[in-house]
Amino acid sequence: MLNKIIALVTGKDDLERIAGKGDMVLLNSYLEERPLLIPQKPVRFLEPQDFTGESLVEQARQDAEDLSKEDFYPWVLEVDGKKRLPAFSSQEKMEIFSSRISQDINKIFSLGCVEILLDEILRGLPDIDYVDINLYSPKSWELDVKKNIEG
Repeated sequence: MLNKIIALVTGKDDLERIAGKGDMVLLNSYLEERPLLIPQKPVRFLEPQDFTGESLVEQARQDAEDLSKEDFYPWVLEVDGKKRLPAFSSQEKMEIFSSRISQDINKIFSLGCVEILLDEILRGLPDIDYVDINLYSPKSWELDVKKNIEG
C-alpha cells in the first residue's frame, strides 16, 4: 500500500525508484525478491485494417483464451544478433511496450504475461544476453545478463 502511495506522489514505482539510484548491486539484490511481468510470445499477429471494433474485441478474447491454455513461451526479441528479454515492473509499463511494438510493426496482437522472479525465468533461458526492464517506457534499464552471471 505504501509503495502505491509513493508511486502516485513520485510517478515512479518501487522498481523504478531502486533502479534509478544507479546501483547495480542494489538493483540485482532487489530483483532477487521482486517479481517482474514477462510477456508471452503472441500467438498470432493480425492486420489492423482487416477488423472492425467488434471483431477486434472477439479476436482479443479468443487470443486471451488461447494464451491461457498454452505453455508459457516468453517473448524474446532479437536485436543485432543479441537475445533480449523484455521485463516489466507493472501492467502499465507492459502496455506501453505492447502499444509501441504494435505501432512499429503495424500489427495487432494479444499480449499475455506471467509474474515471476527474474532469476527463475533466466534459468530456463540460457541464451539471453540482456534483460530490458520497462522497455519503451520513459525510463528503462538494460541488464547485461552474461556480464552479471560471468562477472
